[in-house]
Amino acid sequence: MSALPSFYKTESYYQEIIRSHIRERMKRSDWEVFEKPHFFMKELHEQGYELSDIEVKSLSLWLEHLISLKFIREIIESTEAIEEVIIHNASWIQVIAKNRKEFFGPFLSEEDFELALEVFSFKQRLLWNRSSPFLSFQVHLFSQSWRAALMHESLSKGSKLFLRSQRKTLFPLESYRVTGGQAHLIKECITHKKNIIVSGATGSGKTSFLKTLTQFIPEREHLITLEDTSELTPQSPFATELIASPESGKSLNDYCHYALRMRPDRMILGEIRSHEVVPFLLSINTGHGGMMASLHANSAIDAIHRLCLLFQIYSKQTSVNYPDVLKLVCQGVDYIFHLENKSITNILEIKGCEGTTPYYELWN
Repeated sequence: MSALPSFYKTESYYQEIIRSHIRERMKRSDWEVFEKPHFFMKELHEQGYELSDIEVKSLSLWLEHLISLKFIREIIESTEAIEEVIIHNASWIQVIAKNRKEFFGPFLSEEDFELALEVFSFKQRLLWNRSSPFLSFQVHLFSQSWRAALMHESLSKGSKLFLRSQRKTLFPLESYRVTGGQAHLIKECITHKKNIIVSGATGSGKTSFLKTLTQFIPEREHLITLEDTSELTPQSPFATELIASPESGKSLNDYCHYALRMRPDRMILGEIRSHEVVPFLLSINTGHGGMMASLHANSAIDAIHRLCLLFQIYSKQTSVNYPDVLKLVCQGVDYIFHLENKSITNILEIKGCEGTTPYYELWN
């Protein structure tokens, strides 16, 4: 086991005082003081503690790690084209970029690592504890936008932080390794307002691909995007962005219902996961064209069956059987684009179905 950072060697007495101050400030909901790490050094001085220049420097560095996550910032700033950062514990950080990289610390003590994550959630004004052990939210860190997820130690052997980069980059269609014929077909699908599902595994590039497709939408069309967090960021002045939240009436399911009353020319649902599948599939079967959404699936064909399964699970109509749901999917969805490792691997055109068998054509 590697030794702890040097700022733990001589300042443990003052660190314990500052930890108690931090916890007290969180209890009092003093959010503002956490934007100024030097505040806690000032508190020590005002309480009559005399610190040497070396102690001040050491404690200030420790506070930067504890309150501002400096140990993460240094890694991010030294790595190009980061996609995701996973902070497993006080000693191990994984960075997924062009290649997976691992960094070994320890960067903080285990106690301070847990406290740092508590402070991080507190600064977002979110409750994170055993009663609310998992959080997912958007955050701006180190001059970048991230989708953050926090997992409490009560769910695993230790707490973890996951950061997924939300770059503003609009990737060209060619970057997804499409052929000239596939590129032409994709653009035609947008032009003729086909209903599209983008499928793939986590990190396959689904949201980035949806964002790429928005560049082919005529600027003066009213585009409505519905997401858990702002990733699509359409640039048209005629676009409407709806961002879901845990508050009542602000779920993706609610927004699907609201959006249909807002005269959209097109709608993009960031991801189909649960109840929102019902209004989405019903709307594409009542004349709404130009609908798009992403979906976790192992293949383009699997995406068809997963849509049916989700509809059966979340529809309140318990009497709806699989063939009827499959018919709903095959009548409403025109194309499925499947991605793996940021590349289009299958384009599936749905032709219809009979019983429990979908009919389709693959454009490989």
